[in-house]
Amino acid sequence: MTFLNLKLRRDFRKNWTQFFSVFLMAFLSVLIFVGLQGAWHGLEVSLDTYIKDANLADSWVMSTGFTKQDKDEISTINGVKQTGETTRIQVKVDKKAGSEKQLFLETFQSKLTQPHLVHGEKLQENKSGLWLNINYAKANKLKVGDRMTVTSQGKSVSLKVLGLVQSADRIYFTGTEAFISPNDADYGYGYVSSATLKHELGYQGGSNVLEIKGQPAKIRDKLATILGKRLVAYNDRHTLVDVSDALDRVGQIRNLSYLFSFIFILLAILAMYTTIRRMIETQEKEIAILKALGISSLKIGWHYTSFGLLVGSAGAILGVAISPVMSRFVLGTQKDMFAIPSWTIAYSMSSVVVILLVLSICILASYLASRDAIKGLPAEFLRGNKQKVGLKVVLERFSSLWQSLRFEQRWAIRDALSNKVRLLMGVIGVAFGMMLLIAGIGMPQSINHLVDKAYHEDFSYDTRLHIANYDAVKANYPKGQWVEIKQAKFTPDDGYNRLLVVISDGNYVNMKTESGEPIKSDGIYVTKGFANRAKLTVGQDLEVTPYLDGKPYRFKIKGIITSETNQGAYIKQALFEKEKGKFSPTTLLIRDADYTDKLKNDKQVVSRIKMRDQEKNAKDFVASLMSIFLMIVGFAILLVVVVLYNLGSLNFVERTRDYATLSVLGFKKDELRRITMLENIGTTAIGWLLGLPLGFWFLTAYVKTFSTIKLEYTSYVTWHNILLSTVIVVLCSMSTTVFISSRIKHLDRVQALKGVE
Repeated sequence: MTFLNLKLRRDFRKNWTQFFSVFLMAFLSVLIFVGLQGAWHGLEVSLDTYIKDANLADSWVMSTGFTKQDKDEISTINGVKQTGETTRIQVKVDKKAGSEKQLFLETFQSKLTQPHLVHGEKLQENKSGLWLNINYAKANKLKVGDRMTVTSQGKSVSLKVLGLVQSADRIYFTGTEAFISPNDADYGYGYVSSATLKHELGYQGGSNVLEIKGQPAKIRDKLATILGKRLVAYNDRHTLVDVSDALDRVGQIRNLSYLFSFIFILLAILAMYTTIRRMIETQEKEIAILKALGISSLKIGWHYTSFGLLVGSAGAILGVAISPVMSRFVLGTQKDMFAIPSWTIAYSMSSVVVILLVLSICILASYLASRDAIKGLPAEFLRGNKQKVGLKVVLERFSSLWQSLRFEQRWAIRDALSNKVRLLMGVIGVAFGMMLLIAGIGMPQSINHLVDKAYHEDFSYDTRLHIANYDAVKANYPKGQWVEIKQAKFTPDDGYNRLLVVISDGNYVNMKTESGEPIKSDGIYVTKGFANRAKLTVGQDLEVTPYLDGKPYRFKIKGIITSETNQGAYIKQALFEKEKGKFSPTTLLIRDADYTDKLKNDKQVVSRIKMRDQEKNAKDFVASLMSIFLMIVGFAILLVVVVLYNLGSLNFVERTRDYATLSVLGFKKDELRRITMLENIGTTAIGWLLGLPLGFWFLTAYVKTFSTIKLEYTSYVTWHNILLSTVIVVLCSMSTTVFISSRIKHLDRVQALKGVE
């Protein structure tokens, strides 16, 4: 065994380039899975801990006001375990300069979800002041002890900041449906005592938000029966964006880790198998000598199997050692998006399972490669390298086509088809590399396309106003377009409430149907994402029960809208009023040039949002994910380079004698390099063709994981994406071809032809 150990070390030094690719595949398999798991499982653990400590509610009901009877009836619904209540109002922050700022203030005494105190005084009912969201405070350079002036009920009130807090029902707080990512500089939330709300802020109403613990069945119908027209909205953890986006992000990163690990583990199997097979075929005389010295086939088999164990172990150990760095990097990209008090990386037993799986696969691939190859008597191995019997390929049946090919082309085709495992490894590597490149480049393109389409095609206003009283100002803005957005229950639906958007005539809502038609007053129009999930089709009847209305309406679906935002249904004001619906919009879309002076003194304007700010907010969301997209591209490039290099290196070593023989027969080294290049080009071409549909499929599937109840992300592939991905793959192929071809310059024909009898 001492001699075999010495041989093991010698073989490692001699064949390190081939083993390095296997090492790299094992390393990347473990690094990516364990590294990404540390991020997604760490996010999951951080969220679970936060949610448990805060006693986060399971669902939220908003109403114009709850009576004691309402609360009692809701509490008795089967499945409701506990209820809590709070009063929530929106106030303006008196601005010194810059954009408008809005705060959502609510009481905390009877609230189920407990705010997390970061700094300052403990939340107490007998304290007068404000406990402010820490993200808003940081963005506006506020600290404990500062005073804020807010406008509520038409009067300005100065409140002292008593503490800085976070809340588990505000993890992904955007402030308004107009933004798709947090806007901490302009939107914040805070908590005040009931006395402060009533006496200082002047709010005299009762509670308007009810929190529920439990999973009651058909609660939407029961709430509609209890509250009637007073029901404003119902959300659970799946539909409340402030919570659902954080919970969904766990699955998005987890799916990515599974996909990457599958790819690299598959290639580790093929790389290890082909490497060990190649080594055994070039060491047949050494095997014969070992057998002649009395070393058993079992020990020789273990000797070659141990390559898999050592290489796989080295890759796995290094992958585990570096994985925390990757975990912290990926987790760090999420911290600007989600407000969580404590972040941690965490791992589960599945990481151990994957590590053992990688080791087992490397060992198994080595064993399978050596099992049959070491069988036989010493004399059989001493005859020299066993020559494979050349078989005709399919193309040879077409003699005219076959004869038209040059010698190096025929050689490359025969060689590739006689080494199917090696060819398969190359094709899979290039195909998956192309797939990841299309996805990595296409993800930001797809989301940016949504942003551009939403803010340059679907909508064309300059400013979005929130109006307090439509009836009081509707005659003042004849050039604007009014929009009423309310939650509604649709029948049939996909189990969730959606948005019903009622629009007046105007020029600022321009979305089109799949057939290119605008929204008309002939029926209801549903968005594509909602239609797909609820299986709705054109011509179908759709029942709509808008909240704050309570009356069911029935409309015929006239079109499917290709809009990714505001998932739900659109209807014109004229048709809605024709069916006796009351049009009560709170949103007005305008051009700034039309009403610049009028807006300055209009007290009915609660808030205003510029479209350019919405677009910037959306692009900030894309920017927050760019590091993950770039990571996908980086791994894709590494995958293609490593696989093609390993493929070319194996091919060169296996064909050293063939190249030497051809060189002796008069073939020039340029001709030999062309043979190597043709094999690489063929593998790249096949992998590229397979990678295109795989890339489209993966991009579509992965983009969908970012979709929410309100936003439907769709894939968008341009020729720029395909061209850039193709150029990267071709450059990787050319670079490895040049590197491998350079070895032909130093081909030692005498050494290569030793032993040929």
